[in-house]
Amino acid sequence: AWYTACPNKEEPCRNRCKVTQTTDGNWQCDRCQGTYPNCTRKWIFSATVADDTGSTWVSLFDDQAVTLFNGATADQVFEQFENQDAYDSYFAKASYTEWVLKCRVKNEMVNDEARVKTTVMRMDPVDYVAESNEILKQLEKWQM
Repeated sequence: AWYTACPNKEEPCRNRCKVTQTTDGNWQCDRCQGTYPNCTRKWIFSATVADDTGSTWVSLFDDQAVTLFNGATADQVFEQFENQDAYDSYFAKASYTEWVLKCRVKNEMVNDEARVKTTVMRMDPVDYVAESNEILKQLEKWQM
């Protein structure tokens, strides 16, 4: 559900490049060639989204996942990894919640097979009042 990222906030890493743990317990970044005593965990995972018309798999990255988990970072959830109930509660709270998603969808070729790849670019909680007002505006256009 997460990957270990370089704690360097400056270029070229900006907390995004993957790091590997060395035998002495430090973290090595191949991008900036830095060695650090700790790392930063970043969310990256696939999830299923559904509506009345069907369902599909999407990829979520750190910014969107933090939104989904109500502000919880991957580091915060990792701290609860040993406490299974607390760890699972983050995922249970996020399940079956309603969002307005902005996605990037593209076709990719994998082993000579076309696949659709969907990535969540932005997610906002459903604003029922705004959505209802928009539907009413559209209905008014049809009546004229």
